[in-house]
Amino acid sequence: MPTSPEADPLDMILDVFEQEQQAELVARFGERGYAIWRDAPDRPRLAEPTSVGTVKGSCGDTISIAIAVAGERITATDFSTDGCASSLIAAATAARLAAGISLDDAVDIDEAAIVAAVGRFPDDDRHCAYLAAAAVREAVHRWMIHSGALVAGQHTEQSPSA
Repeated sequence: MPTSPEADPLDMILDVFEQEQQAELVARFGERGYAIWRDAPDRPRLAEPTSVGTVKGSCGDTISIAIAVAGERITATDFSTDGCASSLIAAATAARLAAGISLDDAVDIDEAAIVAAVGRFPDDDRHCAYLAAAAVREAVHRWMIHSGALVAGQHTEQSPSA
């Protein structure tokens, strides 16, 4: 790698690191998965969600999916995660799949739909896709409870047993 007098050694190290990270992510998730990961920070943010579903996995990763609802449709989505690249890609994909569809269709988003939308997803990280799908369902469920969409008596709260 030729160096110039203006080249900062730290910048050169960071460039190599970024190239290695890109290659690793492409190998694990394919070009589509890498693009989802790369573009996730630049997504439009949802300032005032109608509902948020948050799920924490046994792996320790937490995924939140935020939705904006108008009528019976999800008009906008957002997500957050404190997890790994697999969690980020799964959360971003689940949010994208939920945007613009009916609430009924959103609860049908599952692990398989997320994996199919990404194209390639490591078997040992598929639990992240499951968590992301569960977060969508949780957001819809919370919206239904808080909007009064569930008729009294259809939903019963579990009280802690003594």
